[in-house]
Amino acid sequence: MQPLVRAAVFAALVAAVGMLGLTVPKKPAPAPPPNVPGAPVLAATCGPYQLPEGDACIPLPRAGRPGLADLHEPAAKNIRERGELIPRRPERPADASGYRFPLAGNEKPVVLGGLDLPPGAVPDAELGPSAVLLSASNGDEIIATTLDGQEGPTEVGFVGDMVGTTVVTVHMLREGGRLRQVLLVHGLLDRASDRAIVGSSVETGDVIGYAGSLPNGRDALYLEARQVREGTNLAVVDSSKLRDDATSIPCDVRNVLRHGASL
Repeated sequence: MQPLVRAAVFAALVAAVGMLGLTVPKKPAPAPPPNVPGAPVLAATCGPYQLPEGDACIPLPRAGRPGLADLHEPAAKNIRERGELIPRRPERPADASGYRFPLAGNEKPVVLGGLDLPPGAVPDAELGPSAVLLSASNGDEIIATTLDGQEGPTEVGFVGDMVGTTVVTVHMLREGGRLRQVLLVHGLLDRASDRAIVGSSVETGDVIGYAGSLPNGRDALYLEARQVREGTNLAVVDSSKLRDDATSIPCDVRNVLRHGASL
């Protein structure tokens, strides 16, 4: 049968079926493929402005992350309440006095801001959501520290302008049978030390910088902990973006500092 004749016959059949009120059965839509064990299905279940992190979805801020100059403690409190922070684990003491801070000769300094202090406790204190503001005199030595559960050496990941003059150290921690990378951000420094070289390993007690002051002139040390997101390769991340939310998550510093231990 010629092609034109076949087409005409098919059109006539379709018209006849329509006149009889019948419908041509449609081909059923293919069933969705079954879940493959181990497949990353969590990403599909996380809502907008959220990224998967292990078995949880971590919310992301909808606006650009504020810097030190425009993020005040009330704003930081709101960020905590929205959940964009890994909170203090219940088994970790709330009192800061037993933790080992990276200040030479003064590992138990006065906490000026952060760590559950009420908003406005310190005038003009401007903090990130997981940051701690510690008392320090200008020029005090800031030392490298080993974190709780750390395996392997402490490495310098960044030196430069981030939260004022800043040194970021990178630590590998074992937590619940899993290895996680944690960043410790030392900000508001007067200057970094000659020992703080990006990519180098530092020993506990090595001087990595010297304390500076807030923009209002008050001497202090800015300390922040951030957990690197799973699957992130810091070797290919721009070091100036270590504190970006796509790279790391704010973490209560009490989760990672050693408690009741001596150097």
